[in-house]
Amino acid sequence: MTRRFRRFIFLIFTIFFVISSIIVILFAQGYRFDFNSLKIVKTGGIFIKTSTDGAKIYINDKYAESTGGILSHSVLISGLTPKNYNVFIYKENYYPWNKTVEIKNGIVTELNNIILFPLEPKKNKVVELPSQLISEFAINNSTIEIKNNKTKIVNVYNLNDGKLLSSEKFKKATSSEEIISPDENKKLYIFNNQLWIYYLNSTKKEPVKNTGDKELIAAYESPINFFDWFNDSEHLIWLANSELTVAELDNRGGKRNSIKFYLNVSPPVFWDRDNSDFYFFEKTLPAQTGAEKNTLYKINFKT
Repeated sequence: MTRRFRRFIFLIFTIFFVISSIIVILFAQGYRFDFNSLKIVKTGGIFIKTSTDGAKIYINDKYAESTGGILSHSVLISGLTPKNYNVFIYKENYYPWNKTVEIKNGIVTELNNIILFPLEPKKNKVVELPSQLISEFAINNSTIEIKNNKTKIVNVYNLNDGKLLSSEKFKKATSSEEIISPDENKKLYIFNNQLWIYYLNSTKKEPVKNTGDKELIAAYESPINFFDWFNDSEHLIWLANSELTVAELDNRGGKRNSIKFYLNVSPPVFWDRDNSDFYFFEKTLPAQTGAEKNTLYKINFKT
């Protein structure tokens, strides 16, 4: 083997080492070769946080990861080349979540507000009260206040045993047709049987909204009986046509995930936002007394 040939072999190995080192460095920094565009691109990722752990994440119909952690219920899926991905999240006995998400060059897309709702939320009996006209009611710690707008009487009962604690006159207040979100950046209101969002302040996170933007959430022919924010500023809950709907605001990919619970419930109802409890009354006829009762029930949506 001549000296010139040995130098040639050494040069080849040196070039190979340099190129390999560059490839390894680029790979470590998240660069990949995109066979669709035939270009070197910097990959991005998806940070997913769900309301419960053990949720399985599928990217373009392929299993990727499961959410974990006692508190965070989150996972980061990295190394995704820039394009649109179908994200499907599934957990047994829960409604699945699905959305098309765009991954951009070198950016981690955040999905921080994914709530998985149980397929069969449990209906719990709270207390039996005497039959009466209930115009509206409110839960306050261990008591329930029931207003009769016809007689202008408010009755306060113990929520544990149904004992009447007080009864007095009240002045009917003007009901509000708008509700400010917990983060005070949005306003939820009804106009002509339509549920709307008005953005009081601009939002920087996706999807970006500007101050003054309006967004139609739902429309009905009949009145919307109840509406409120869920337990955050990114989900809504409302009752119309005996259907209780919970929906997210995020409509990226042209889809806003929503869940409908078909409850044979009539107004009035009460939403305890802090504890995620939905309260409603049903007429019952207890076998012990034979006298008609207003029985209070609740469904807890805390996941």
